Amino acid sequence: MRYLALLIILNFLFIAPAVAAPTSMTFTTGDARSDGRTKAMEELLTVCFKRLGIQIEVIPMPSERSLYNANAGTQDGNFLRTDGISKSYPNLIKVPEPFFVNTIVAFSHNKNIKINGWESLLPYRVAWVNGWKNCERELSTAKSVSRIRSEKALFLFLEKKRADVGVFGLHTGTAVLNKLNITSVYPLSPPIVVSNLYLYVNKKHESMIPQIVKTIQEMKLEGTFENVINKHKPIPPIK
Repeated sequence: MRYLALLIILNFLFIAPAVAAPTSMTFTTGDARSDGRTKAMEELLTVCFKRLGIQIEVIPMPSERSLYNANAGTQDGNFLRTDGISKSYPNLIKVPEPFFVNTIVAFSHNKNIKINGWESLLPYRVAWVNGWKNCERELSTAKSVSRIRSEKALFLFLEKKRADVGVFGLHTGTAVLNKLNITSVYPLSPPIVVSNLYLYVNKKHESMIPQIVKTIQEMKLEGTFENVINKHKPIPPIK
């Protein structure tokens, strides 16, 4: 009897209780809230996490700060980001189910600039939105570098010819140009790089990643994912 009682006490002391899943989560984004892709992503996450019994909130903020806050755990995650963000923000874990394809291009007032990968931009004055880690990694040795606080400011900067090229996503960048009625800046081809975009969650939610992946895959298979994309008409989704 004493042996049984001892086992019960040891079981109570050393077996950790299961951690309850959160009922609400907050995500940051450096993308413009008015952009179709951001609207689609917010709705996709809302549907996904609702199926997991979680209510979400999306908070837009400057790109760098959106990463910093999510990495610090002030918010629960960040979107949309390319692969490799965890190298600079180790507390952010990629949810390995892509949401979109991002076509990254150089925008310029000079149509004669020849694009052949990142290295072809190094002889020029280059600008990008602060927080774009791929640009930090690939373009830090360019002729001159300007880190701009927002996408709107980036294209106004280019319009004033304060940089030779600005790096941004093709579809979202074209939407910004149209919104600002800028006609003297153009996307150059071919693209610098084409990459998948992902959701990242703070490491405290790492155990949820398989559930998130499974739910997103189900949404793609049943057509919910595509319906949301068609509703907001952002860039083409990944299949």
